[in-house]
Amino acid sequence: MAETSWPSSQGDGQRVDPARWQSLITPGTVTGVIGRWGDSALSVSVSTSQAGAVDISPGRAFVRGVVYQADAPVTLALNTQTEPLPRIDLVVIELDIPNSKASARILKGQPAPAPVAPGVRQTDGGIWQYPLAQITVRRSQTAVESIRDVRTLVDGGRPPAVATTNVPTNPVPGDLAYYRSENTGAEELHMYAANGGWSIAGSIGKARPYTPQLTWSGGSYNAKGMYQWLSSNTMHVTANITNTGNTVWGPGNAIGVSLPTKARGGLWQVLTCSLLNNNQGAGQPNGGVPNYQIGTAFIVGGSTCQPVLQTIWDNSEGGDWWERFPPGATMIISGAYSADYFYEGNA
Repeated sequence: MAETSWPSSQGDGQRVDPARWQSLITPGTVTGVIGRWGDSALSVSVSTSQAGAVDISPGRAFVRGVVYQADAPVTLALNTQTEPLPRIDLVVIELDIPNSKASARILKGQPAPAPVAPGVRQTDGGIWQYPLAQITVRRSQTAVESIRDVRTLVDGGRPPAVATTNVPTNPVPGDLAYYRSENTGAEELHMYAANGGWSIAGSIGKARPYTPQLTWSGGSYNAKGMYQWLSSNTMHVTANITNTGNTVWGPGNAIGVSLPTKARGGLWQVLTCSLLNNNQGAGQPNGGVPNYQIGTAFIVGGSTCQPVLQTIWDNSEGGDWWERFPPGATMIISGAYSADYFYEGNA
């Protein structure tokens, strides 16, 4: 038949079999657990009723146009573990279109020094496996070492919410997902790109704190920093470092400052920096350094930046590495830089 349409109350349109239903519904729907971020629907935990098993909480999922529902906890026994190496099993909802059923099951992984989770089968009109959790099974015993939640939570027209640090499986370019860190509370939107894969499209919550570290120090110091993703590979950072000791550091050692995430290589980048040295109680100038020095902080790949300040020692030099740090002075660094989110190295 060259042309057809469905559903309808007559002719070929009356035939809406599973294959047709999937071709109709899946382009406009997302496969995932029905719920919102933080819901326990279909979450996986160590079984409280059976040794060597896991429990799946009650809940519903939408898998390729078919609803899977568990009204009570589902208990699944782990495959026997006798190997001296750990393995990672995968808890999935398996949709079996030919047999018109869906059920939860465990896919057994392979023991290895650094095990990985098994792959899933996902065939339109056949078997489609949707992952719920990765289970690390202890070496030489049938027991759970740890559980990694890999559910995708979907709710109406909102972007799907992903658990912990995971993103939806089998993505296509343009897919969007909401992520919230359970540890820091940071909120981000992640998007899948044809050239690069998953990346952070933007932070949508509070900036994250980090503690800047110095590559060399001459005493005690206090450090405070904040950072936030601006786009898929661009981060904004602010760092304040104060000399809390009683002596002037240096000169003789260039002082670098750590970044919250690694910068991409292959390109020189700069942030703005200033040394605030307006410590009136220490005399003028404090430590032989002006009240205020401006400069730039160079980044050449890696995880640190190197402040360069206008020099007062030799005007012919113009500027030099940050080496002198008076007591009470504060180094201020701020700006945006290209991160190495896609592991581009020195490209």
